[in-house]
Amino acid sequence: MTNRFQVKSGIWLLLLVWCLLAACSNSSEGVRALPKAVGAADEGSAIQTLRTIATAQTEAKATRGAYGDFDSLVQAGFLDQRFTGSNPTMRGYRFAMTASENEFIVNADPQTTQTAPVTGSRHFYLDSTDNAIHVNPSQPATKQDPLL
Repeated sequence: MTNRFQVKSGIWLLLLVWCLLAACSNSSEGVRALPKAVGAADEGSAIQTLRTIATAQTEAKATRGAYGDFDSLVQAGFLDQRFTGSNPTMRGYRFAMTASENEFIVNADPQTTQTAPVTGSRHFYLDSTDNAIHVNPSQPATKQDPLL
């Protein structure tokens, strides 16, 4: 009885795998859709990270009277340890920021490393004037680029 159950379970498993493979090969994108999905997820993460940075900067300005760089925002508890350093990299994006008492600018650019190839392709920009995210498909974004 146990052997018969194992054989039937194995057949069902093979049938399920075959159906999944057939579905992937019949779709227009197939297996190539995965890198695009990862790229979209990384871009979404970069956009959310920019919003997190903007919130931290708003809190810093309200409580301390000045915007700050990554390290000062981490030390004040407005950002977590992932943001330590002058150019933190998260989920394939490198973040660069300049900040003064009255303004800040932050860029998020796709970053290639030996362990993590670029998945996102767009570049993002945000500053303290309106907290709007600007996007450029091929080079570091600026305020003159279109809004997201």
